[in-house]
Amino acid sequence: MTRSLLIMVFALTSVMVQAQPFKVESVKMSWEEGNMDQTPEARHQRIAENLADIEAAKAHTKTSNNYKMWYYRGVTYLTLNNEGSDEQKGAHPDALNVATESFFKSIETDVKGKLTSLSKKGLVNCAIGHYNIGVSTFNKKDYKTALNAYSQVLKILPYDEDQFLLKQAQINKETIMLYSSYAASGAGDNAKAKELLQELIDNAYADPRIYGDMANILLEEKDTSGALKYIAMGREMDDRNVNLMRAELDLFMKLGRSEELIQKLNEAIENEPESEVLYFARAINYYNLGKDKEAEESYLKVVELDPNYADAWFNLGVIYLDRCKPIADKIAAETNYEKTLPMEEEIDALYAKAAEKFAEAMAVGDYPDDQKLDLAKNLKKLYGRLVANDDKYQEKYDETKALIKELGG
Repeated sequence: MTRSLLIMVFALTSVMVQAQPFKVESVKMSWEEGNMDQTPEARHQRIAENLADIEAAKAHTKTSNNYKMWYYRGVTYLTLNNEGSDEQKGAHPDALNVATESFFKSIETDVKGKLTSLSKKGLVNCAIGHYNIGVSTFNKKDYKTALNAYSQVLKILPYDEDQFLLKQAQINKETIMLYSSYAASGAGDNAKAKELLQELIDNAYADPRIYGDMANILLEEKDTSGALKYIAMGREMDDRNVNLMRAELDLFMKLGRSEELIQKLNEAIENEPESEVLYFARAINYYNLGKDKEAEESYLKVVELDPNYADAWFNLGVIYLDRCKPIADKIAAETNYEKTLPMEEEIDALYAKAAEKFAEAMAVGDYPDDQKLDLAKNLKKLYGRLVANDDKYQEKYDETKALIKELGG
C-alpha cells in the first residue's frame, strides 16, 4: 500500500515537471499563430492566457532560467505593452521593462545561440518604446523617468546589429547621451550629467554646446575655474559658434568680470553685428566700469537697431543725469554767480537729453503702472526745472502731470 502511494506521487510529479516546458511551447505556438486574432478582444484574451502560462513556467525550477522561457516572456510582455487592454496595462505598468529584462536574460542563457538573434530584435523593439517614453516624459519635465528610459535605450544600442534604430528610426547614441545629460541635470543628478557630457567630449562629439552645458553645471557647483576651462575648450573647437559665445558671455556676466566680458562681447559683435542684445550687454559693462562715453555709444547703437528697446532708452537717460552730479558739485563750490551760469546751462542741456530718453522709454516700454508712475514723476521733475528757463517744455510738463493723476499718483 505504501509503495503504491509513492509510485503515484512520483508519477504526478513527473507530469508536473513536463507541464512547464509544454507551457513555454504553448506560448510559442500561440504567438506564432497570433496573426489569426480578428478582434482586439481576442488579442487581449491571448495575452492573458500567454501571460498566465509564461509566469507559471518562470516560477517552476525546471524552466525558471530557460532561454526559451525568457524569450517568450519578452514577447508576451512586449505585446502586452504595445497591444494590451487598458486594464492589462494598468495591472502591468512595468511591462516594457520586464520585456527588456527578459530578452537580455534570454541572450545570457542561450549558450547555443538558438534564439539570440530574435532576442536582439526584440530588444530593438523595446528600445523604440523606451525612446518614446523618454521623449514624452522629458517634454513633461519628468526628468527622472526620462533618464531611466534613455538609459535603457543606451543599454540596448550595442545589440542593434542591423542598425535599425539609427537607419530607420534616426536614434543615435550621441543624441541619446546628450538628452540623457539634460534629463540627469533636470533631475538634479549633476554627477550623471557630467559623466555623460565628459564621455561625449572624450569622443569628440561635434556639437560644441556640450562645453557650455558642462560649464553651467560646474558654475552651479561653484567651480568657476572648471567652468572657464570647458568654455575655453569649446571655443578652441569652434571659436565662432554663437551658442558657445553666449554661454561664455553669460559666464563672464555671472562672474562680474567686466573687462574680459567686454573683450568677449567685442568678438561676439564682430560675428553678430546686428545683435542689439550684445550691444546692450556691452553698454552695461562699460557703465559698470565707469566708461559712460563708451556705454552711451553702445546704447545709441542698440536703439538704432531696435527703436523699441525701452531699457536702452531709459539707461541713456540715467547716463545723462549721472553727468549732472559733478557739474552740480562745482556749482556748489563756486562763489561767483556769473561763473555758475554756464554750468547751469550745461545741466539744463543734460536734463533735456535725459527727459527726451525717458520719454522715449515711456512711449515704447511695456511697463507696469507702478513703474510707469515712477518714471512719470521723474519726468515731471525734469520738465519742472526746464520749464523755468524755457516755456516750450510747459506742454510736456502739463501732459506728464495729467498722466501722473491718471495713474493714481
